[in-house]
Amino acid sequence: MSPTQEHPVSRHKQGQANLQLENPPVVETSVGFHFAKLEGWHLLRQGLLWGKFRSEYPELEILPMIVQAVTPQTLQFDMNSPILRTGFADKTRTQLVQIQDGLLLHNWRKTPESPRYKRYDTIRARLGSDWATFRAFLHEESLKEPVVLRCEMSYFNHLVRNEDWKDFEDLSETFSVWKGFPESTSYGTAQIAAFNVMHQLDSGIVNVVAQPGIRSSDGKEVIQFSLTSSVKPKTSDDEELFRCLDECHENAQRAFFDFTTDKARERWRQTK
Repeated sequence: MSPTQEHPVSRHKQGQANLQLENPPVVETSVGFHFAKLEGWHLLRQGLLWGKFRSEYPELEILPMIVQAVTPQTLQFDMNSPILRTGFADKTRTQLVQIQDGLLLHNWRKTPESPRYKRYDTIRARLGSDWATFRAFLHEESLKEPVVLRCEMSYFNHLVRNEDWKDFEDLSETFSVWKGFPESTSYGTAQIAAFNVMHQLDSGIVNVVAQPGIRSSDGKEVIQFSLTSSVKPKTSDDEELFRCLDECHENAQRAFFDFTTDKARERWRQTK
């Protein structure tokens, strides 16, 4: 297949997307909202906002800026109000609130202190609390309500070499879209493999990426398998935002089952 493809989302058997895995390969999830740049927002207010979160999230992380522009030509930098992405983390650095002018995300990250995957309902509830705190702060600062452009959910999975796969020729046992190569001496041995597929939906997209990498925490070779689902809300009311977020979750779940094989999900102990 080509490196990037675009096609409609397939339909699934009844109940397939509702199946859960006892031991999924997910190492991080992210849920949240991207919104239009806030008039009157600046770095001092971003620092003041931490004060509202600090009792629950006492650790501070400075993160690379997420660029919202579609093309480099549309990038604009305001030196009077530079963009900074900060993370407010709990003591274990497992739960993280990301703030940037234009986005608020809540992340769960797998750590030795919290190795068990936190389900969507748990992370959704944390985001609800974070979003309420953020909106209350905007009201205190006499800033306008955010205009949400898209709701988003991402899953980041690590497939570890010699645990989930051994050689790149074996990836067809994990990914349903990867058929491998026919046996032929002209191909030799595959040394690297990756794909990037975008699903176009009526209300948004699902983007699926698989690429090799080295995990910084332990130096293990992994396939980084990520799924990001986004939906454009009709309004910025909380009810509509979280409805769209639920739709993002369902679409990402469907994509996961589209792109992985029964054999792989059996390894991750699939249960109802």
